[in-house]
Amino acid sequence: MDDAHRTQSLKELVNRFLETSPFQRQLETAMVRSTWYKVMPKIICDRTLEMYVYNNKLFLKITSSALRHELRFNKDKILDLLKEAMPHTRLQDVVLL
Repeated sequence: MDDAHRTQSLKELVNRFLETSPFQRQLETAMVRSTWYKVMPKIICDRTLEMYVYNNKLFLKITSSALRHELRFNKDKILDLLKEAMPHTRLQDVVLL
């Protein structure tokens, strides 16, 4: 068995494990949270009260109504930033609470 095939098989095995793991949602939320604080401006991070991932959607509770309103217009850009930083993510939407 060559290294490329072994690596691909290991990757598939890990992905299958994560998909069936009861901790998958918590793991994905932690990865998104870490990425969020790396790619978003400090002013947005400071006003992010809560975030979680459910059904491939990122739910964000933003404390500032004006900022929340502005972010609604930029949901596609937010998704693009997160997907660029995390190419393996399955996020499809951002929901602002």
